[in-house]
Amino acid sequence: MRNHLLSALALVMPSSALAADLSLTTSASYSAGKYGGTERTQATVANLGASATFGEWTLSAALPYVNIDAGSSEVTVGGIVVGPKSAGSKIRGFGDITLSAGRSLALEWLPVDVTVQGQVKLPTGAKAISTGKLDGGLDIELAKSFGSVSPFVSAGYRFYGDSQELELENGWLLSAGATLTLGKVTFIGSYDWSQSPIGLTSAKEIFAVASGPFGHGWNWTVYGSKGLNEGAAARMVGFGLTRSFRSSKASTPF
Repeated sequence: MRNHLLSALALVMPSSALAADLSLTTSASYSAGKYGGTERTQATVANLGASATFGEWTLSAALPYVNIDAGSSEVTVGGIVVGPKSAGSKIRGFGDITLSAGRSLALEWLPVDVTVQGQVKLPTGAKAISTGKLDGGLDIELAKSFGSVSPFVSAGYRFYGDSQELELENGWLLSAGATLTLGKVTFIGSYDWSQSPIGLTSAKEIFAVASGPFGHGWNWTVYGSKGLNEGAAARMVGFGLTRSFRSSKASTPF
């Protein structure tokens, strides 16, 4: 669920939505910073997503629309590589579609909850936004509940296809934090570290989320981050809405 919580958020899936058979999401975020480059870059990203649960399996898809005012240097903005031909320009358009599949595992010999997820990013985006190749990733999260508090750690690895402009490097993502539930509202806080696929400074940031229900089948989510070094965005803020549809006859697809 947390990994990171913006990978398909780019949208955080609220905990109450995980029991739904189908969830539709929309979100928007704004971020600004040097992202490891030499000049300021600003980015506005709108996301559309869908998630279906079948027992312990969750399948999801996400499509971003990005508006990036890039500085003169090459950077990576939320997984989108701004290459030398796009640096110093305004970039607009739909990004790559990301498909993911995750499963919760209950292992008797391990006293923690385990979630594994695989994802693939299809080269469907605009030329200035997409690498033009298949990209993928694997993630694992370990969590343990203590009443209303659930500490977690997660690790991920990203595989990048080389673009026409840049030779991209595979890299790790690491995160540690906790989930806190107070009434109907869920809070998540974490420390995140990720390697740059273009050899810049690894990003270090603090990430925070709050999510809760309203109306019938709706959830709101607000999230943000604060960069701790020059490799991350100086700041990011976002807001999302989720509409959940429940069914009593869900079955596993596998």
